[in-house]
Amino acid sequence: MKYHTVIYPTLTIASLALILTGCASEPVPEPVVVQAPILSGEQMLNESQRLANLGDRWKKGKELVDRGTALVRDGKNKIDESNRMIQEGQQIQNESEATVQAAAPVLSGEQMLSESQRLASLGVQWKKGKDLIDRGTTLTREGQNKIDEGNRMIQEGEQIQRESEESSSALKK
Repeated sequence: MKYHTVIYPTLTIASLALILTGCASEPVPEPVVVQAPILSGEQMLNESQRLANLGDRWKKGKELVDRGTALVRDGKNKIDESNRMIQEGQQIQNESEATVQAAAPVLSGEQMLSESQRLASLGVQWKKGKDLIDRGTTLTREGQNKIDEGNRMIQEGEQIQRESEESSSALKK
């Protein structure tokens, strides 16, 4: 019993000190619950229409990117084809010129006739080469124009998609 009289007042004082400390501290704030504002039917309709418009705009941007990518691919194919044509035309011209330069300087009448026919044939070949080069150059220009237009469409489409996504993010906030 002797111990009981010593421990009991000590526990009472310690308990009282703990209670006073707990009461003196600041209260724990309750978690803040952010509730979305309640929208009227008309507001919900307006919001859904606005989201639908953003979706349509994003889709338009995606279509522009896809079409632009296709144009760039077509343009590159045209440029590749034109480079092949130019190379073939240059080869034909070079072969024709080399053959003419190898001709003998002194010829008889019959040789001149034969040579002139051969030169005419080489001239036709050379012209064919020049035509291929000209067509190839035109195709290169057309291909580059397609690539430029495709890149412009891709840029515009990506910009539209970015704006749509930013607007959508702003709506969510």
